[in-house]
Amino acid sequence: MGITGSTRRAVTAGGILLLAAVTSSCAAQSSTTTQGTLEITIKADGSNISARYTLECLGAEASQTSTLPNASEACEKLDQRPDLVAPRLDPSTACTEIYGGPQRAEVSGVLNGQAIHSEFSRSNGCLISQWNDAEFLFPDGL
Repeated sequence: MGITGSTRRAVTAGGILLLAAVTSSCAAQSSTTTQGTLEITIKADGSNISARYTLECLGAEASQTSTLPNASEACEKLDQRPDLVAPRLDPSTACTEIYGGPQRAEVSGVLNGQAIHSEFSRSNGCLISQWNDAEFLFPDGL
């Protein structure tokens, strides 16, 4: 019993569809490479600027003009999770009232074509969690 012409065409068509899906998936992944320039302002005491850094990313690579310590590591993390620089907190979320310290930070600029202006602090449990997620942008010593 051999393969009929219609079966061969169906198998060929299925193979072509699978190849198209894989190719488009790869193209979609490469087009989501993180690109952006961010300015990071740190206020260790909560009010006075203690440090200011720039971070320029093209995918997982940092440009040589970046001043953030461990800029390459930061770009790698942002390439995986760009949402970390623009956290959203649902207003109905219950947050523990734990004070983590006076530290504050601002991250502004453009990431993947979107304007970013985010503020980070450690004034309650939810905000501490956001701080911890993005702490790779806030160098040690805070």
